[in-house]
Amino acid sequence: MKKMSILLIVALMITTQVFAGVVKKTKSEVSFKDFGKFTSEQSEKITAEKKLTDSKNNFKGKGIVGSLSGKFLLKSGETGEIIDLSALTITKMDHKKKEYELNPIEKIRSEGIPEESKQSEELEAEEGESEIKIIRSEFKVDATGESKVINSFSAEKYVITWVTEWENVETGQKGTDRLVTDVWTTPLSGAIQQAREEEQQFTKAYMKSMGIDSDSLQQMILGTNWLALLGSMSEDGQQRRHKGPNFSDEMKKIEGYPVIIDGKYFAIREGGEEDEEDEEEASGDVKKMLGGFAKKVIKKGSKDKNEPAFTYYTELKEFSPSKVSDDAFQVPENYKEKG
Repeated sequence: MKKMSILLIVALMITTQVFAGVVKKTKSEVSFKDFGKFTSEQSEKITAEKKLTDSKNNFKGKGIVGSLSGKFLLKSGETGEIIDLSALTITKMDHKKKEYELNPIEKIRSEGIPEESKQSEELEAEEGESEIKIIRSEFKVDATGESKVINSFSAEKYVITWVTEWENVETGQKGTDRLVTDVWTTPLSGAIQQAREEEQQFTKAYMKSMGIDSDSLQQMILGTNWLALLGSMSEDGQQRRHKGPNFSDEMKKIEGYPVIIDGKYFAIREGGEEDEEDEEEASGDVKKMLGGFAKKVIKKGSKDKNEPAFTYYTELKEFSPSKVSDDAFQVPENYKEKG
């Protein structure tokens, strides 16, 4: 009888498969001047090999391009995504339509070199031919000493500031690109430390499955990958990366896990001749057109130093270790696979 009871318990454990994991809830907002605002509330369940993300998204576009973006890219609605590292698959779900699409996890590299690194090397090789002269580039992190409780998390404030002053030697135009990011972090201890370790275990495995160097993990967590994104939309189309030796040293000043990341990007433009805009992308695909518009917003800039061209905000609502059932990573039975 005792042996039968043990077998039943083992069988129950096999069928339910409860794993150590993490429950995480966040809110994020991204806004482009003259383009629109995208907000998202996300709920995540994470284990060592699987991750479920349910999102409630809302986009309010401005103008024609903003309207197109709402229809084709930044769609409002409720979506889900299941990443399964054991099966190397990503399942995307539309909760309104009750549909799902299954795709393989693809590596983001060629011949052993990540595409981003290859692109960076190519851009650096062409840097000598640029019409843009960098006058000043400064990157720093300041610990403000401010503290407060945010969503039950004890948090301390840091400010990341990146300023680049440049001049176009051909047109005479001058510009200042300034990225200011407020980062509120909570100490890495107790439940936060345990949840972070579980999250990092999955993230490193996921990045490895895509062929991405795990050294990028800190940039992903802190949101500093926005530096590369915004740099790639600079006036000359080249990534303006801060190459000073103090970058990593400055980032080490930030301690703890981010609770709030609040960034604002300012692009100030003065003088120079206006380049004729190439509208060729308007007759091409929508993604190219929208990408061209985003770049145009940054390129055009503003004369108002207090008006950001681009802002992003993320807020941690919940983050804690939790037992997660394998059933959480199953597509609902009444969902149909997209043909």
